[in-house]
Amino acid sequence: MDRLNQKLIEKLKKSGERITPIRRALIENFCNHPKPQTPQELLTNLEKKGLMANKTTVYRQLEILVQIGIIQEINFSDRSKRYELSSKDHHHHLVCQNCKKVEDINLDNDLDRQEKKIWKKNHFKVLQHSLEFFGLCNRCQ
Repeated sequence: MDRLNQKLIEKLKKSGERITPIRRALIENFCNHPKPQTPQELLTNLEKKGLMANKTTVYRQLEILVQIGIIQEINFSDRSKRYELSSKDHHHHLVCQNCKKVEDINLDNDLDRQEKKIWKKNHFKVLQHSLEFFGLCNRCQ
């Protein structure tokens, strides 16, 4: 088990939650596949590992992992929820509208300046923001 995986399992233990096979497999999955994933993709990956769970169970486990701060929920404007590790640096996403592939992208000027302008002009404190680019990936063009 790699260090990140072990660190996240320890965080789960310290929160008072049990380390069930499903939770362990979900954490492993996020460590091994860092791109944002849908609950259906996660369910499919669990089934490939021989772990049987239904959608409700997966959603319940994801909710617990979000509350603990292990993963974060990402809501794309295409109304699909995806999940990824919380420990990643702030970044944005490229979403292919054809194959649904999602790629992380870091922007050089990561909107910090814009948030400061918003505060100065509107006295609005930005707590978080979301920016996704929708289009066609290289394979789908």
